[in-house]
Amino acid sequence: MDCSRREFLNKGLIGFGAAVSFSNSWASATTRVLFNNDEPDVIIELIAKYKLVDTGNNSKTKFWSYFGSVLKGPKEALKEITGSYLGPIIEVNTGDKVRIIFKNELPEESIIHWHGLDVSHNNDGHPHYAIKTNESYQYDFVVENRAGMYWYHPHPHGRTGFQVYQGLAGLFIVRDQEEKNLNLPNEEQELSLVLQDRYFNDDGQLEYRPSMMGAFGNKLLINGTDERKFNVKQGLYRIRLLNGCNARIFNIAVDGVQEIKQIGSDGGLLAEVNSLERFYFAPAERFEFLFDFSQYSTGDIIRVESLPLVEGRGKKYTILEFEVSEDLGELFQEPSKLSQYSKINPSEATNLNSPKEFELIPKRGTGWTINGNGYEDNRYENYEIIKYGDTEVWEFYNPTGMPHPMHIHGTQFQVLNRSSGQLKGCLDQGWKDTVLVMPGDRVQVIKRFNTFKGTFIYHCHNLEHEDMSMMRNFKIID
Repeated sequence: MDCSRREFLNKGLIGFGAAVSFSNSWASATTRVLFNNDEPDVIIELIAKYKLVDTGNNSKTKFWSYFGSVLKGPKEALKEITGSYLGPIIEVNTGDKVRIIFKNELPEESIIHWHGLDVSHNNDGHPHYAIKTNESYQYDFVVENRAGMYWYHPHPHGRTGFQVYQGLAGLFIVRDQEEKNLNLPNEEQELSLVLQDRYFNDDGQLEYRPSMMGAFGNKLLINGTDERKFNVKQGLYRIRLLNGCNARIFNIAVDGVQEIKQIGSDGGLLAEVNSLERFYFAPAERFEFLFDFSQYSTGDIIRVESLPLVEGRGKKYTILEFEVSEDLGELFQEPSKLSQYSKINPSEATNLNSPKEFELIPKRGTGWTINGNGYEDNRYENYEIIKYGDTEVWEFYNPTGMPHPMHIHGTQFQVLNRSSGQLKGCLDQGWKDTVLVMPGDRVQVIKRFNTFKGTFIYHCHNLEHEDMSMMRNFKIID
């Protein structure tokens, strides 16, 4: 069942107010590879500027967007999404030496963060590297991540939520040999979908309405367009989802399906298929699953829905639809084994018996905070200074009625333990860079700090919470 714009806006707000390895350095040993000016495999230029897009409203909408071009390397490294405000999809391989030249033609400061990628602090998009209008910033890094669906978006302090809402975001897809050897569904039978909500006024223009709960929209968009129905062939598909919303959390289920076959998370493929009936899907999280449309008939409609966030509060609504065509797809098999994934041994942690604690709370005069502390550009508490090479356990505690998707920059981590409040069904499998901390939850994650030294940040990925100061530095030192 679909819903009106007003109903859709309200559904984002229901329920929480009263609800109580492979070759990667972060997966194993560390190796740093540097390259000189003449050595990049891929050079990409990204320009941030205005763009008019038809999103099915009364008039074209003015967005901010990334415009890309390949200056060196295969043209397939960039893929435009027709009719979208989103930036081009960047697609590279593990081991590629990448240079990205960012040019800011917006009327305010900005910088790009490569969400989920393990890069040095000067390539990570820290807010203190934000550049002014008509300035440029050059990123040089080696892609050390395993295959996975990552993404990029702006990260200036206090303006991240606004700039992402205006349209600045894009997918960053990494391929590797391990993934290729699996012969997973590809080409037409691989769908990468970005879910976002936006508020449009009667003139069809964006209205950014931040609050203590976040910024919610009255219309859902897929891949930066109003097209929410996809024609599929009769065959096995690989479907990759990113929750690119500022604040909206989905409770995803597939109508009439009892088993959603998860194959990947934030940091790439799982070890094996993980079967779910439904799951909470928070801002910045990624979810990959296999779905077999050959069991359906021509003309059948399969709906991906969001159930009420809290049972009994609100109604479900349709996120997107797949319509089965008469065409037969290419034949693919579901693999029994997905990837060489190994769990971090908890005994590696230097603080296993005394995890670092991070309380997610509001503070009068500041807004949302971590341990009562707001963001300061070059400020760290003692517990936010980490010795290079250490493995640590961090515990996020949420005593409030609001959920908080917590994102840690740098290496991917694993969820070690979750003590749940009332709401269960979060995505804790595999390598993660964002973990949803529901009301009443205590969530422990284990993370290796063994790749780059320097200053990084961790924050709530409800972008309005982040901008209100729910963000902190951590520093990795010798």
